[in-house]
Amino acid sequence: MENDDIPKRWSPVTDTVFEIIETLDELDEATVTVLADHLDLAASTVHNHLGALQRRGFVIKEDKRYRLGLQFLHTGMSVRNKLRMREVSQSAVDDLARETDEAAWAATLENDWIYFICSARGEDAIQAYGDLGARRRPHSIAAGKSILAHLPEETVHGIINRTGLEKHTENTITSRDELFEDFESIRERGFALNRGERLDGGRAVACAILQDGEPLGSIGVSGPAHRFEGEQFTDELPSAVLAAKNIIELDLSSPS
Repeated sequence: MENDDIPKRWSPVTDTVFEIIETLDELDEATVTVLADHLDLAASTVHNHLGALQRRGFVIKEDKRYRLGLQFLHTGMSVRNKLRMREVSQSAVDDLARETDEAAWAATLENDWIYFICSARGEDAIQAYGDLGARRRPHSIAAGKSILAHLPEETVHGIINRTGLEKHTENTITSRDELFEDFESIRERGFALNRGERLDGGRAVACAILQDGEPLGSIGVSGPAHRFEGEQFTDELPSAVLAAKNIIELDLSSPS
């Protein structure tokens, strides 16, 4: 979402509720006092909001400590299961994992971030790179770069302005010029590579899933560098991912 699409006026009370939720997610669990201190809010304000969240099942109280509840999982899975992209991607992801024996996944871009919406594990899969529900900045992963490469340059600059080019490893691309050069290569060869740009020793291959030239998401595989090398990394795995991408695009073009 572009900043211009966000309403100019909103409720600060709602902002406070989501600040509490995000802080609980960050801290795992906390008392009212800890939350109040962390957010610089009155303890009574925090307590009232926690009570409302607790009544709806989004927060659980154990002794005097609060944590997020599984109602978030229920809501998140409901959102995921309604995605057309997820529906048409899962079988292709399953097949890709069986074919490559690695971790396979599909992801999409929403509000500047990459979200992994389905995943499967082959026999040799060892990474949690594409775990279901994971959220990542797009610049440092193959799933994200494959999508960014097919977006208008102005849109990509806006995403980078908001999410930054955080350096995760020595291989992370933190220069806009270098990143846009990588996008040119991605478009030419049809797939993106992650050469340990987010995790040391981790690699990935991804292809954008396109509909009428617009990227709806991406599909890919990830694994350790010692298996993702040579022709396996630059030819065999990309061929498998490209085939899976083509299947999804055909399914997307078919009537629902």
